[in-house]
Parts: sequence; C-alpha cells; structure tokens
Amino acid sequence: MNGTDEVMEKKKTKLVMVDLDGTLVDTAEANWLAYRKALNEFGYDISLETYTERCDGRSYRDFLPEIMGEDVDCMEEVHERKKEYYPGFLGHAKVNRHLVSILEALRGEYFTALVTTASRANVRRILGFFALEDLFDRVVTQEDMEKCKPDPDCYIQTMEYFHVEKEDAVIFEDSETGVKAAEASGCGVYVFRKALPGKGAL
Repeated sequence: MNGTDEVMEKKKTKLVMVDLDGTLVDTAEANWLAYRKALNEFGYDISLETYTERCDGRSYRDFLPEIMGEDVDCMEEVHERKKEYYPGFLGHAKVNRHLVSILEALRGEYFTALVTTASRANVRRILGFFALEDLFDRVVTQEDMEKCKPDPDCYIQTMEYFHVEKEDAVIFEDSETGVKAAEASGCGVYVFRKALPGKGAL
C-alpha cells in the first residue's frame, strides 16, 4: 500500500457488512444438492422446497436432526460428506451482481466485510469460484466466531476491528437468523427477500 492509499484508508469511517449464503451468493440449490447427495447415502432424502423453507440459513446441527430423527449419530458424517460434494455443485450458485455493484461503489468511503457462519474452506471456494476475493477488506467465518448468529457478536466484533460505530455501519442479510443478529447489533439493516425456488432470487 503506498502513501496515497494509506491516506484514503484513514479517511474511511463507515462500514458495510454482508452475509454470504443467500445474500451475496444464492447458494440454496448448491447446498441442497450437496446435502441431498450426502443424505441419500444414509437412506434419507430432502426436496428443494423443504431445504429452502426449513434448512437454508440454519445450522446443520439444528435441521439435520429434524430430517434424520434418532439417527443423529450419523449427523456429523453427513455434514462432512456434504462438504466434500459441495464444490462440485457451485455451478448451481448465483452471484447477487446488484449487491456486488453496490459494494464496489461504496468501497471508496466504506470498509467492506463479509460476515458469515459458513466455514472458512467453503467461503474460500465460493469467493474463488466467482472471483470475489478482492471485494472485502475483512472476511469473518465460522471459525472466527465464539457465538454464531443470531447472536450479534460477529457484527459487533467486526465494527470494533474497524473502529466504526453502529451509527456508521450497515448490514445486508437475508435469513431470519441473520436478520436477528444484524438488528441486535444496532446497525442499519437491508434485507434481501428470496424468490420462489427456481425463480432466480438474486
């Protein structure tokens, strides 16, 4: 970073934070296909409609027991299989180009941060797949959080990192869990509403 860049960085006093799944990138179909393939190996199945309505935006620890019932001992193995299959389905994900354009336009005045409960490995895959690595000044993933959404801690810590007050920060979210976390942080919140499956939400 040269001297001019450093001066520009010091002038930033605002922050925009965005969620990943369902906000920056519509990954519902890719996640569903990966979970469905993993679940099929254990004798279970799940429709896209069910995944979208009951699972998307929630931790697998919450929704897999609802699908697998008493067979929760296999839950972690299903999740690990899902993570293996997920990269192969990224072609079914769709970037929210409108939000990307908004972030690019704001970067001169705002710090940009991705704040997601997705794993670091999955985040790297998605950002790399869509060439979005340079869009953010900071990336916060599941491994960086002591408390996951709906707790607002991930957003509060990100504001503290950039020394930005909540009055100067804004958050883009989509899921009920994410919106609860965003609202509890005290920041302004913009919510992306999803279209029906297959209708091109973003």
